[in-house]
Amino acid sequence: MARVLVVDDSRETCEFLEELLGVMGLEVRQATDPDRAIALLEGEPFDLMLSDINLEAPKDGLDLLRVAKPRGVDVILLSGFGTLETAIEAVREGAFDFLSKPWNNEDLKALVKRALESRAGKKPAPTPQPPKKRSLMIGSSSRMMAVYKTIASLQDSAATVLITGESGTGKELVARSIHLSSPRKDAAFVAVNCGALTETLLESELFGHAKGSFTGATADKKGLFEEADGGTIFLDEIGETTPNFQVKLLRVLQEHEVRRVGANKTLKVDVRVIAATNKDLQTLVKGGAFREDLFYRLSVVELQVPPLRERREDIPKLLEHFLAEFSGKAVSPLHPEVLQVLEAYSWPGNVRELANVVENLTQLSRGREITVDELPAKIQADVLKKALRAPEGAALPDLLADWPSLDELERRYIKLLLAQHREKQRIAEILGVDRTTLYRKLKRYGFQEGSEEGQPD
Repeated sequence: MARVLVVDDSRETCEFLEELLGVMGLEVRQATDPDRAIALLEGEPFDLMLSDINLEAPKDGLDLLRVAKPRGVDVILLSGFGTLETAIEAVREGAFDFLSKPWNNEDLKALVKRALESRAGKKPAPTPQPPKKRSLMIGSSSRMMAVYKTIASLQDSAATVLITGESGTGKELVARSIHLSSPRKDAAFVAVNCGALTETLLESELFGHAKGSFTGATADKKGLFEEADGGTIFLDEIGETTPNFQVKLLRVLQEHEVRRVGANKTLKVDVRVIAATNKDLQTLVKGGAFREDLFYRLSVVELQVPPLRERREDIPKLLEHFLAEFSGKAVSPLHPEVLQVLEAYSWPGNVRELANVVENLTQLSRGREITVDELPAKIQADVLKKALRAPEGAALPDLLADWPSLDELERRYIKLLLAQHREKQRIAEILGVDRTTLYRKLKRYGFQEGSEEGQPD
C-alpha cells in the first residue's frame, strides 16, 4: 500500500484529502505545519507528498520539497496563489507537478495515480539553478497555472514555440517569460510585429541586406536574426505573413542560417524562435494561406493564452498591479462597486484593454476614489445589458426607476428570477454562476429558504 503525506495549514483540508485519498486505497498521514511534516518525512517512509505551498509559517511547501526529494518522495504542490516564478522553481527543484486551488477532485486523484505509477524508472531530480529574472505575469487562476506549467517545462528546452490567443492577452509577455526562464536569458530577446511590415521590409528587417541591394541600401545591414544570435526572436502575428516569405523563414528554421537580401553567402545563426498569432493557423493552412510545413515547424510546442473573460478571478490582482503602476505615489482606490463592474465586463480587448482603462481612470482621479460613474460608457452599458437579461415579460422599468446601485439592482433582479423560476439551477444558469455562489447571494440579500421572497426547489 502506497503511503502519502498531506500537508496544509488547514486541518479541514488535510482531513478532506485523507478521506479522498483513502478511497483510492492509500495510507495517508497528515501535518498542519512544516516542522511536523519534516519530522514525519525524516522518521517514516513515504511514496508521495501533497503539500500546500503557502503554509503560513517561516517554511513553505518548496522547503518541504527540498527535504522530501533526497528521500525519494515524489511531491505534488498545491497553491491558491500560483505564480510563474513558483512554477519554475517547483519544476527546477524536482516537483512531480502542481495544482491550483480550488482543484477538481477527479483531476487530483488522476494526478496522484499518475505520480505513483511513474515512480518506477523515474529520472533524478534536476540540479538546482540560480534564480532567474522575474517576469510580470500576473494571475493564479487554473488557466494561468496551466500556462505557468508549460513555461516551466520549457526552461531547459530550445524548441520552437507557437503562442496562440486573442489580441491583448499578453502573448509577448509569455514569450519573454519563456526566454527569461531559459539558458538564453542573458542573451538578446528581439521582438518583431510581422503584421506591421510589408513583405519586402520584413525580409530586410529579419535577414538584413547587403549594400546596393536596393535603392537606399547604402551600407550592409545586420538583420534581427543576427541581432538575436544566441538568444530568442519573437515573431508576433506570424499569421499575417505571405507564402513567399514563409518559404524563406522555413529555410532559416531548417538550416539555422540566413542570407541577407542581395548577398551571395549565408550566415549561421543560433536563435530560438517563438511565434505568436491571434488567428487559427490550421484554418489558414487548409485555405492555402499558410504553409503546412512551416506550421508544424513552428508548433513543436503550442501554448494557448486564455482571454481575460475566462480567468476573471485574476482581475483583482491585475487591477492592483495596474493601479500601482499608473497612480504614482498616491494610489487611486476603487469604490467596491467598481470592482463588481470590472469583474462582470466581457473585456474584448483583454488585459491590454484593462490596462488602458485603469491608466485612463488614474489620470482623471489623481489619487481620489474611483467610482462607477467614471467608468467608460461602453463598460457600464455592457454590464447593464447583462444585468437586464430578465425573463420575458418582467417589469424591467421597475428595476431602474430610482437608479439603484449595482448591488441593489442585482438584489431586485434575483427577486424577479425567484418569482419566475422554481429551480435554483436554472436561476444560477441565467446569472452565470454556480449553485454555491447563488446560495451565497440568496443569503446575502435575505432570500433564505422558506422566506416569503425565496422559492424552494
